[in-house]
Amino acid sequence: MATNTKTLRSARDARGFTQIELAHRAGISRQALGAIESGVYMPSVSVALRLARELRQSVETLFGDGGQATSNRIEVDWSGDEAGGRTAFPCRVALARIGGQMVAVRQPTAQLMLPPAAGMLERAQRSRAEVETFRTPEEIDSTLLIAGCDPAVTILTDWLARHRSPVSAIALPCSSSRALSMLMKGRTHAAGVHLKDRDSDEYNLAPARTALARHPATVIGFARWELGLVTAAGNRLGIRRMADFARRGIRLVNREAGAGARAFLDEALAESGIDAKHIDGYDFEVSGHLEVAAAIAAGHANVGVTIRLAADTYRLPFVPIREERYDLVILDRDLDSTPVKAMLEALNSRRFAREVSQFCGYDTSQMGDTIARVA
Repeated sequence: MATNTKTLRSARDARGFTQIELAHRAGISRQALGAIESGVYMPSVSVALRLARELRQSVETLFGDGGQATSNRIEVDWSGDEAGGRTAFPCRVALARIGGQMVAVRQPTAQLMLPPAAGMLERAQRSRAEVETFRTPEEIDSTLLIAGCDPAVTILTDWLARHRSPVSAIALPCSSSRALSMLMKGRTHAAGVHLKDRDSDEYNLAPARTALARHPATVIGFARWELGLVTAAGNRLGIRRMADFARRGIRLVNREAGAGARAFLDEALAESGIDAKHIDGYDFEVSGHLEVAAAIAAGHANVGVTIRLAADTYRLPFVPIREERYDLVILDRDLDSTPVKAMLEALNSRRFAREVSQFCGYDTSQMGDTIARVA
């Protein structure tokens, strides 16, 4: 049984269901439904029947052979696993052929690394600077800069390298608001944004219009993800909703001002009548989604607002609150540039969309779509 991804997503959209709603009705997780829609996971007969019933379609219509390439399941050598002990599945691995054998090596969940640099800043005065670099002008021209807070940008970097693209991607981790500011100032090719407009309940369009003033730009879909609460292992405090933040024993790790998660937190606290100043750790700020989960895993806090991917990366409990749309905003003047064209080509690849869905649990059904044009 193969999944016809377009048919399944179209049927869900026609019924007006989000991934969370349909997954709940069918008795499966949202991640499982995302994997089915992306063609990564083959549903069992019982799951296929339940999905067909909820979508008022036949199993043959939803799960006919779409002729799409799928991921491969291969046998590898695991005998030399250096970590030892019990393995939690699924587990991220690197694959290579060594000594004639296909081997799998466990990869760290997340790690601090020394990133490569294009040069060293030698002197700066006002708006001009001198940099010592070993990069050629051609290499610099083929570098893509992406500002934002999505950890999945590393998958795009890997994709471009594997497909021998002349373009290399560099992530500039920052909040959504700062990403838009950098875009406006000409400091990045694309700004990753997940900001909800309180008046319209729409994502990203109003903040983009405000930040970019009269500069024409295009909003490209990347993914939908779940935002919620990540807690310490076991969630011994029983944290289930925002009102629990008023209880004793809460130690928060927060995102910086301008982040989409911080905006949600502040709005939710206000609606719950909770004074942020009374929350231990409200001023303890970190700069990314993975950093929120890392701080909790290290025992520096016991709750934070982040995306499911971060909680899953550190195997921490997650309480989903809402789905959000994460988009990339690009100035129209840069749409025909070599780096941006390479990025858009990747975003419009169904194989790339399935990779992101599989490794991150995102809904990638709108990846590469033009969401809107703003000016």
